[in-house]
Amino acid sequence: MSDPGRYGLVFINWNSADLVLAAVASIRAAAADPGQFQTIVVDNGSADDSVVVLRRELPDADVVALPENAGFARAVNTGLARVRGRYAFILNADIEFRNDATALLVAALAADGKAALACPKLLRPDGSLQAAAVPEPRLFWELVNRSLPRRFLGIRHDATVAVPAIVGPCMAVDLQRLAAVGLLDERFFFFFEETDWCRRIRAQGLRVLYVPAAEVVHLQGESANRRPVRARVQFYSSRYRYFRKHAGIPAVVVLFAGLWLRLSLDVLLHSVLVLVTGGGRRHRDRVAVYAALWLWHLLGCRPQWGFEGRRRKGRDQ
Repeated sequence: MSDPGRYGLVFINWNSADLVLAAVASIRAAAADPGQFQTIVVDNGSADDSVVVLRRELPDADVVALPENAGFARAVNTGLARVRGRYAFILNADIEFRNDATALLVAALAADGKAALACPKLLRPDGSLQAAAVPEPRLFWELVNRSLPRRFLGIRHDATVAVPAIVGPCMAVDLQRLAAVGLLDERFFFFFEETDWCRRIRAQGLRVLYVPAAEVVHLQGESANRRPVRARVQFYSSRYRYFRKHAGIPAVVVLFAGLWLRLSLDVLLHSVLVLVTGGGRRHRDRVAVYAALWLWHLLGCRPQWGFEGRRRKGRDQ
């Protein structure tokens, strides 16, 4: 039975129990009514003792242990299926609430009769802004520079606004309005699942909101940053999947050729910079990542190079 007075907190965990515990503590400390939350943690096949720790430290939480890393989308859908209330929050482990963002986000969703999804203002630990609202991906900009359209998006930071898409470390959802849209597409293992969701939401005549009054600190992909090659491979794989779904195979062929050519130039440029600078670490790291991506394309985009191809529990990702 739905309980509109309770909010579901859906955390996705992978070997980060300490971060989940800290995030839960920050949300409860910021909330006017900490007892209103139904906490759900979906463990994505952690190789450490995350499940034991979470069940011990969060006895009131519903900790779901998946046998393997099922990917972000499937883990989220598993958690959302267990939410009893109308509103839910999809949360990464590496976040910290600066204010009562849950109340502010739900209020924004409730005030807008067409809003189904909302995100807060995202801050880095130093207080600087991190991109939360983003434009819908377009083939031209993916080939040229995908960050440029963000500069022309014209997002206000002093009022709630409807936006094309958002990024996903903290998303508030109205499950009742999402019934017509469906949950995340589980074909996206990691990256672009929320972008696809936003596109489908808008196609149903619903809105995606950016609510800057709600503030959340995000450590921005600490787990992925420890595995830069696999993270970038997974990003490229999901990007091709997104364009195949929404633009067709010809668009993917053009994107593939253009990105492979750009990677070739990147490898060459940064190799020269390594020689000029005497082997600076920054350029050496970039050469390693670009060269791996270049080879991954050349070998036919093998899935085992990314997170998706290394699902088994206990395997280093």
